[in-house]
Amino acid sequence: MKSSSNLRITHWLTGLVALVTLVIVGCGGAEAPTAAPAGPTPTVVNVIPEVPAIQSTAAPQGDATKAIPAATEVPAAVVSGKDTLRFVSNEEPGTLGFSNNLCLGNIQSTICEEMIGEPFTWIDTKSFEVVPLSHIESWEQITPDRWRFNLRDGVKFHNGVPWDADQGKFWLDFGGDEETAGNAGANNFGFHGVIGGEVVDPMTLDITCGKNCPILPRTLIFTKVMEVGWWKGADEDERAANNVGLGPYKLVEWRRGISVELEAYEDYKPNKAHDAQAPSIPHVIQLWRTETLVRAAMLQAGEADWAEISLDDRDRVPQFKVGTNNEAYIFVMDTVHHPELRKIEVREALNLATDCQTLMTEIFDNLFKCFGHMAQMGTEGITPENSADYGYDPDRARELLKIANYDPANKIILHMRNQRIPKDTEYGEAVVTFWKEVGINAELQIVEASVHTSIGRSNCGHGRTKSDFEAAAGTTLLEKCLSLGPGKPNFSSMHLTAPATSTESLDFASRQGRLRLSCYGRSSGVCDDKLQAMIDLAIGTDTGPLRVERNIAVADYVYDNFLIHPNFINVAIYGMSADLEWRPYYSPRIRANTMKFTK
Repeated sequence: MKSSSNLRITHWLTGLVALVTLVIVGCGGAEAPTAAPAGPTPTVVNVIPEVPAIQSTAAPQGDATKAIPAATEVPAAVVSGKDTLRFVSNEEPGTLGFSNNLCLGNIQSTICEEMIGEPFTWIDTKSFEVVPLSHIESWEQITPDRWRFNLRDGVKFHNGVPWDADQGKFWLDFGGDEETAGNAGANNFGFHGVIGGEVVDPMTLDITCGKNCPILPRTLIFTKVMEVGWWKGADEDERAANNVGLGPYKLVEWRRGISVELEAYEDYKPNKAHDAQAPSIPHVIQLWRTETLVRAAMLQAGEADWAEISLDDRDRVPQFKVGTNNEAYIFVMDTVHHPELRKIEVREALNLATDCQTLMTEIFDNLFKCFGHMAQMGTEGITPENSADYGYDPDRARELLKIANYDPANKIILHMRNQRIPKDTEYGEAVVTFWKEVGINAELQIVEASVHTSIGRSNCGHGRTKSDFEAAAGTTLLEKCLSLGPGKPNFSSMHLTAPATSTESLDFASRQGRLRLSCYGRSSGVCDDKLQAMIDLAIGTDTGPLRVERNIAVADYVYDNFLIHPNFINVAIYGMSADLEWRPYYSPRIRANTMKFTK
């Protein structure tokens, strides 16, 4: 049997396919404002990514295979019709390096993540199989907690230093460190947990896991490398402002507040996967504009080639594509430190007081639909039953508040970013209005992205080491968390925050369990011993029916205990110049080396 690194696809993500279809066939946007008059009739390309879940067929731990068949050839180089790509994000990147906590899995961070950066593995755009990129040849599982990775010879970092097992070991140890929960390495630890590297020889690297890790290759999609010698010699400012990686593009200049310029890396070594092809566009420039209307106008005026745009502006650009982006838009609750949110009845009341169906109609013109969980359908663990909308019952919400002895003196604040998802401010205002109508003292605060990140990470696990937890007073995780108090940077309750959280690994416990449901997670408002044990058990279970069952149990527990306030699955509208060819990925990540211009 094949190992989980090469599992074949067996079923498709029908729920999101239907959702994207709604966007494609739904009503048009509002009448064009004078600031952006309607342009030429756009070329509409209906792209419906079919996102598979992990195959639920048993794969014995000792029976491993290579990641990609040896007969597969590296695709021929592609020629592009233009030499510069200008893409527009909604914000300036917070960093270009990934060794701090500002390299995030979204479009503004794509240079750090997917252009200069090069993850160990990737889920392929076309096949949805886990594939290696430029610096990895193959892998196999040696024992339940050990995988052997064969590296590619001849790969060099952007400064000419050769890639080898010592370089890989450093970053595996860095991103998998148990004491610091991954050294603030952004998404690394939230996917793979405790791991480390062992050098077998210069081109062979073993990865060891703190627990059994049957799907490890699938969880290395955010584990990147930089040239270690450069990194050790750089100070913190340089590490944030620069990045010496081995991805398809290298940095030319970051003009703070203006743009980031890249050029194709001439020594990039293409691999066999579609997403590891050599770049065809010589120059890439990242720009940023907060207003969706401005981004659409830039596309219309020929000042940009790619941008994420709003639902209302999709008919104003030369070409648009519609895609799921793997993000569940949720409200994360502080169920530990906030005196009201720690009460299950109050959490349930918040959900029942929200008339989600009406909001989908009035705000989103029925282009979105209510969804009751924090990972999309197709993720192992998510079922129709545990992702159903909770429904709208304000009378029951008021009754629950009485049962909980709710104290309105304890204000509940919903913190949101502006322009994170379409019409998010309007949505947040409406939700808070519903909460107030049942007697909840609620407030909406719109904050900048960096502020939102800081608030959302001020919990037990962020900045705390394993030793901190062991030394804390209390016998349970909850007691220890209460004695430690909220963590850095704010050291105060986050109340509720509004992330658009993604589960690219398509495995619930190994992603959301670690990130947003674990007492040790950097973005979690939950500290529950029973749930923690369930998560640990599911993560270490081999692929097959038992892993599916345990993932479902974790997702059911979250749903039954109202540990989050779910909203909907996000859908992305990508505006493009008429001559740009690009296939949307199933999550908010772009690799410019897969783009080309036709003329």
